Amino acid sequence: MAKFTKQAIVSGFLQILRTKSFDKITIKDICELCEINRNTFYYYFKDIYDVLDALFAIESQSVIEDVKEGASFYEEYARSAAIILNNREAVIHIYESKNGAVMRKYLDNVTSAFVGRFVEEKAEGYSLSGVDLNFITSFYSNAIVGSTIKWIEKGMKKYDKDIIKRISDSFEATIYDMIECFMQ
Repeated sequence: MAKFTKQAIVSGFLQILRTKSFDKITIKDICELCEINRNTFYYYFKDIYDVLDALFAIESQSVIEDVKEGASFYEEYARSAAIILNNREAVIHIYESKNGAVMRKYLDNVTSAFVGRFVEEKAEGYSLSGVDLNFITSFYSNAIVGSTIKWIEKGMKKYDKDIIKRISDSFEATIYDMIECFMQ
């Protein structure tokens, strides 16, 4: 029951966030939607920021742990970006709030995890050091996160879902050239 209640609060928060600015959401809003009292809310969370952190922590854990063997870069990126694509209004509200950095932290965590897996896979058979693998992973992760942040800043309109395809194609088209650069 406890896990259900905590998840209901996080889900309710996300539902409200789709229609209301983050900075205007109150604990009362969440309690009313979830049909709980304030004490129940405070049993699980200390404030709205704690709920936001939990939302991204739950999603990060799910994306990082739920790896699909044999999935393409495109499929993994789409899975990692699903929360953003499926909650456009909420993402914009979070990004525009004073706690928008939590969005960047989420993107950094999940992107470096899945990019790292693909860099290691593509570099198999090459004699790259851990430092080289980390550099390549950072390079692509920063490019992806930066592109995603710019996309969010522009209201998530330009590129739309095509951004995932563009970034995936760019990774696939350049990863072996990047690896070869470190072999010289």
